[in-house]
Amino acid sequence: MELDTKKNSRFLPTIVVVTSLVLMTMLPAYITKSNEIVPIKEPCPRVYMTNTDNTSVENLLRQSIQTFGTIDKGQRYIVYDCSKAKEGVCGGWSDRMSGILSTLVISLLTKRRFLIKHDKPCLIEDYLIPADRFDWRFNKSILLNKTSSYQDLSARKSTNLRKYLSGSLDINTYFEHDVNFVRMNWDFTEEFRKRRNIEDEIPWVTKLKYADMYKQLFNFLFTPSPLFAKALNEVKSQRTRPKIACAHLRVGGNPTMPGDDRRKRLRVDLVWKHFKKLNKRIYDIFIATDAEHVKRMAKKRYPANIIDTPGKITHIDQPNRNDPGVGFLKQLLDFYTLMNCDVLITSESGFSIFAAYLRDTDSDLYCLRSEGIIPCTRYTINDIFPGHFLAPD
Repeated sequence: MELDTKKNSRFLPTIVVVTSLVLMTMLPAYITKSNEIVPIKEPCPRVYMTNTDNTSVENLLRQSIQTFGTIDKGQRYIVYDCSKAKEGVCGGWSDRMSGILSTLVISLLTKRRFLIKHDKPCLIEDYLIPADRFDWRFNKSILLNKTSSYQDLSARKSTNLRKYLSGSLDINTYFEHDVNFVRMNWDFTEEFRKRRNIEDEIPWVTKLKYADMYKQLFNFLFTPSPLFAKALNEVKSQRTRPKIACAHLRVGGNPTMPGDDRRKRLRVDLVWKHFKKLNKRIYDIFIATDAEHVKRMAKKRYPANIIDTPGKITHIDQPNRNDPGVGFLKQLLDFYTLMNCDVLITSESGFSIFAAYLRDTDSDLYCLRSEGIIPCTRYTINDIFPGHFLAPD
């Protein structure tokens, strides 16, 4: 982080050298709404160092999931469901990503094809499309001549499931239909790691830390759609300085989010003090928050440096009177902006923890606590914040 005054070593977090996995970079083709096949090229392909003790995530996924060619008539499915057609909460963005990761692992354990059905509040593929050559998009044609079931395993409804996830009972007897729609919003990695043969079934579950697991799988599954890439570029066009400093300030229940849980008071004053040390000639500033009054405070303090994403602040599972589609897009824009910040201050929220996981660096990553702003890394962030934000207690 560059300061107006002489650099102080207290503000330099420990650099952690991350040994990661290789994900294959390809030029996939995607079908647009007009049924045209359009090649999408990622402008800055991500390259990861090979972990010699592990096989790539992509190869491990391909061992258990059919990803090429025509669909086998005997194929069976595990479908992550966050659709308007079914009851049950999906949760916020990090809750949904936790559910997707857990559902994907279940598909590997049961040797079934993994798909995503997400249209609450809108189709996820309008904004995020399959990366590389793994197509996770749900198509109702797979239901022809097949049995199906829907299981809401969100929140505390998954107690009985844990015995199957940990290997105490045969998981295939729990998901016995041809097409199993599953709604869950928790990470069950710790349950998966209790399985007796998990190192043979899915080696990376035991070898990867949470941060690397989420980063590799997110980049394996998703890439911005042309529509979302355009929206991201419009946000980036506000930038006038070489770097950007960001904070995610999750307040909890407030007039902007009347139905949200109350939280202990957030020390936003500490963030303003931290940003005061920044060289304003070098840094733009971005604040993601669930409270309009916090956003107004930031704009008042940094009128020349602030950038923002369009739309009203909206919880994607509790839109209230706001347009849920606009709210969903705003939250995705906030998330991708946080992912790419040069300086990132996180609060006690899965949203910013998940964004920190996906950053390409640990440099200038900080955790906001009541006693102060603490330097942290992708690997220590879960230790600094008490409780589990991406997994159940």
